[in-house]
Amino acid sequence: MIFHYPIVNVRVAAAMAASFLLLIVIQLSADTCEIGTPLTGGKQHCSSNASGSMSGDYSWTIWSSGGGGCITTYDSGCAFKATWNNSGDFLARTGLKWNETKTHDQIGTISADYAFIKKGSGGSWSFIGIYGWSNNPLVEYYIVEDWFGSLNIYGGAQKGSFTVDGDTYTIYTHTQSNQPSIHGNATFQQYFSARKKARQCGHISISEHFKKWESLGMKLGKMYEARILVEAAGGSGSVDFTKATLVAGDVTSVSPVPEISRGRSASWGSGKGTGVLSLVSLTGTVIRSVPQNGSEQAKISTDNLAKGVYVLQFKGDGKAPVIRTLLLK
Repeated sequence: MIFHYPIVNVRVAAAMAASFLLLIVIQLSADTCEIGTPLTGGKQHCSSNASGSMSGDYSWTIWSSGGGGCITTYDSGCAFKATWNNSGDFLARTGLKWNETKTHDQIGTISADYAFIKKGSGGSWSFIGIYGWSNNPLVEYYIVEDWFGSLNIYGGAQKGSFTVDGDTYTIYTHTQSNQPSIHGNATFQQYFSARKKARQCGHISISEHFKKWESLGMKLGKMYEARILVEAAGGSGSVDFTKATLVAGDVTSVSPVPEISRGRSASWGSGKGTGVLSLVSLTGTVIRSVPQNGSEQAKISTDNLAKGVYVLQFKGDGKAPVIRTLLLK
């Protein structure tokens, strides 16, 4: 079953007493999401070309055409911090990597949630968002959520536009001739979806971009990766993700509408499938977990929780997890 996202924010409130109201909001748009505070600790990697593993199935990669830069990885989803100082074309990214044997349709629905703080400058061009490659055809792709200065697609040809996740994205293609790729220097196509209004947090329906591109004749091949990206072609600056997750695959259905009982518990799930529902802090600490047995909705009590932002995660039936950001008021 596929998890279906609502088009707009969904708010469900239940009266706990005459003067008390508990409200949980699923955050799916830049209008309501919160940036949060920078993560602490982590492990820094400085190089012009390196990669490594993170928690779960996530991995990181750093690449630069110049003197390199740094990426700090945290044990919190695929959140990271990127820093650079006149590093040439600098790319830092975290997320999921595949083995070029499946199309995105075969992998399943792919999406991401993120929030970040940026400082400094990004040179001639810069992109913050989603990045990846496919093979056969060889394609380098971008979903651009934010940038430094003015957006520059460096000569890309406009192919169309569409609206998703609360804004309009303009679609471009560009041909790279004899340039570095995942398979050495090659000639390949670049695909871009560039958001009209830049944002620093929100939800990205990655698969919807893939579908739109292909409807315009912009075909993708077997997937190599989908990652959260920072790219800067010069300048000196940083991007620090306070939260970041990227999920892929067919997952057990979870209802997007929480129900608040008089016992101050949030009821989630369709009641189908077996798994574990967890409430997680933005630093990655599991606060509470409850099982779902396949016949009843899982419930997590909100008793004694502080107001603020949390992550609700459902892992079930060996599928990829469903992750949603919650605002508890």
